[in-house]
Amino acid sequence: MSSNSNPKLRHYAHLASRLRNLTVALQESEVQMDKLSEHLGSMQKIGINCGSQFMAVSRLLDVELGAEDRRMREEAAKKEGGSP
Repeated sequence: MSSNSNPKLRHYAHLASRLRNLTVALQESEVQMDKLSEHLGSMQKIGINCGSQFMAVSRLLDVELGAEDRRMREEAAKKEGGSP
């Protein structure tokens, strides 16, 4: 009987050891997921900031390009009106 229980006990001890290892791995995964969550929040803020800057620059460029376009049209109209 003891010969049968010895392999069982070793097997159960091995399973218990693997469960402890799995528990440690899951705890580490939880820590890493928390860090990932923090980093993704930071990335979201960076993305919002970059998008805001892009929109501001785009608006300024639209104004500058519109002014340049008007100036070019005025020069073209002067050339057409000035030449016979």
